[in-house]
Order: sequence, then structure tokens, then C-alpha cells
Amino acid sequence: MGLSDWAKRWDTPPRRETVGEKIRQLVSPPPPVKVQILNANYKIAAQINKLDFSLAKLTSYDKTLFEKVVDALVEGDKAKAAMYANEVAEVRKMAKTLLTVRYALERVKLRLETALVVGDTMRHLAPAVAALKQVAGYMKGMMPDVFTDLVEVEESLNLALMQMTASAPVNLSSEYVTEEARKILQEASVVAEQRLKQQFPDLPSLQAPTAMGESQASVEEGK
Repeated sequence: MGLSDWAKRWDTPPRRETVGEKIRQLVSPPPPVKVQILNANYKIAAQINKLDFSLAKLTSYDKTLFEKVVDALVEGDKAKAAMYANEVAEVRKMAKTLLTVRYALERVKLRLETALVVGDTMRHLAPAVAALKQVAGYMKGMMPDVFTDLVEVEESLNLALMQMTASAPVNLSSEYVTEEARKILQEASVVAEQRLKQQFPDLPSLQAPTAMGESQASVEEGK
């Protein structure tokens, strides 16, 4: 296939193989592959913005809870401090999930941009679609609107993938695609963990210093 043939295939939908597919194309022809990927990138960027907004609210709420933990410890109310500390743990668990999804989407977006430039379906587009499917699942119960939008993006990218590989379909369950998708999620998880440590300070110990000092004094007296 020459460069002109590849460019034509990239910018316009390929001809369908079966009569049924040709009829469906006449009724509702899919947009060019390049347009589908560009639209997917735009929608992914919009979801990243939504996640950033939610993360900003969680960060603010975490700060409020953190201060309540400290105030309760200063007042000597360990029960109240523990209650707020448990809530902080839940907030940070949610924040880690959102951060992981956010950075995974960032990597998927980068893969799509690379696919637009080099057109390597197997190496860049297929792993991005596989990773996006997993990432969408994380959002189902947490942010349903983001989940719905990501599912739509995944479906459009699946269509683009089928158009580009009509003669030799890509198996999204293949060892290469699965491993590359796993790398995308693993890298995102590592970055999320680092960001979590930077953004959220460690909670103070719920063990009051005075109590610790008295305990230590008792040990010393018993010697």
C-alpha cells in the first residue's frame, strides 16, 4: 500500500465487505477514522476536566476534615478525632481512584494522538481502547456521567478500530494489547500514588503525646 492509499484510508471510511454492511453505510455512514479519534480526544479531555474539578472539591473537603482531626486531638477527644480520621481515609481512597483514572485518561489521550501521527493501530490505538474500557468501569458507581461519556468514547474508538482493520481485525484480548493496557493503568496508578502523597499530608497520630509520656514514665518507675 502506497502513501497515497494509506492517507485515503485514514481520512475516509473504507468500503464495507458485506452487502448488509454496505446498506448500513448508505443509511448512516460512519465519520472518517481521523475525525472519530479527534472527537474521542476532545471528549477525553472534557472528562479529565471533570475529574480535576471533583479532585479540587475532595482536596478542600480533606483539608477541612484534617483540621477537625487536629482540633479534636488538641481538645483531647480521641473518639471524635478517630471519626474524622476515618472519613479522611475514605476521602483519600476516592481521591486515589479519581487520580488513577485521570492519569490513565491522560495516557490514553497521548496514545490516540500518537496513533493520529503514525497510524500504528496495533501498537497505539488498540491498547488505548482496551485501557479505556477498564478505566470506564472504575467510574460506574462513583461518577455515572463520566462513566457514560467514557463508554460512548470507547464505542466510537471501537468503530474506528474496525474501520482501520477491516481486512485483519485486531484482537483486544491479545497478549500484546492486554499487556500494553496494563502498563497504561500501572503507570497511572504509580503517578496517582505520588500525587496523593504530595497533595494530602499525613494525619497526626491519634495517640496523645501526654498519654505516651505517662506510659513511658510508668515503665521507667517499674524498673
